[in-house]
Amino acid sequence: MATPAQIANDMAAHAKYWAGRDCNIERVCRDAAWVIRSMLEGPKVDGRTYGGVHRRLLRLEMGPGWRVKGYPDLVRARLCIERLRREARC
Repeated sequence: MATPAQIANDMAAHAKYWAGRDCNIERVCRDAAWVIRSMLEGPKVDGRTYGGVHRRLLRLEMGPGWRVKGYPDLVRARLCIERLRREARC
C-alpha cells in the first residue's frame, strides 16, 4: 500500500501528464497533491478546500467514462484524503 506522500507524488506526476490534455483533470490532480501534502504537514485544511477537491474527485469517478479512461489513482487519492481527514478529526 502506498503512503500518503507517495500518493501526493503520483498526483503531481498525473498533473504533469494531463497538462495540455485535460485541464480539469490536471487541476484536480494538482489540488489533490497540495491537499495531501498540506494535511501531512499538520495544520488543518479548511473544509471548503477539502470539500472542493473531494467533490471534484467524486465527480470524475461518477462521470460516464471514468472506467474507460482508467482513474484508479484518482480513487486512491480520494480515499487517502478521506482517511487523512478522518485521522485529523480524532
